[in-house]
Amino acid sequence: MRCPKCEVEMRILLEDGIETDECPKCGGVWVDNIEEKDALKMKPAVFTVEELKNIRNVYEPLGREESIKYYRCPRCNKFMWRKNYLHHSGIVIDKCKEHGAFFDKGELEKAAEFIKKGGAEYEKLRIAEKGITGTQNKLISEINRVDRQMWRLHYIGRILSMIGL
Repeated sequence: MRCPKCEVEMRILLEDGIETDECPKCGGVWVDNIEEKDALKMKPAVFTVEELKNIRNVYEPLGREESIKYYRCPRCNKFMWRKNYLHHSGIVIDKCKEHGAFFDKGELEKAAEFIKKGGAEYEKLRIAEKGITGTQNKLISEINRVDRQMWRLHYIGRILSMIGL
């Protein structure tokens, strides 16, 4: 397989039974979708809500010095999406939805660190809170709508009583 970034033949690495492909030139790593959780050492862990909310204070995302460029998937040759890994990690990876992800040098380790500190759980909490907030907003909107209707009915009743109906 060729590196999506430098077009150099990647070498296969086998570590702890997990196969990845590494570019000898840029140090980037390709991880197939089915091995991504294992490569990032995603294990169930328990964090308090407070620990998860403080992740932004204890985790320092990677900076980027190079300009943005889109790369092709080394498996299907389609352009990959650039995405912030787990939405808040600050690690921008190149992702092919069908085949896998390309992590620049140091990004795979940084993503594993983010997960170890509770990043995956933080994202689940953030999504849950967003869902709760969305539901609360819809409920408040509906209450306000019903309240407006009640006031309209109240005023109509007063007008009808004033004209004797």
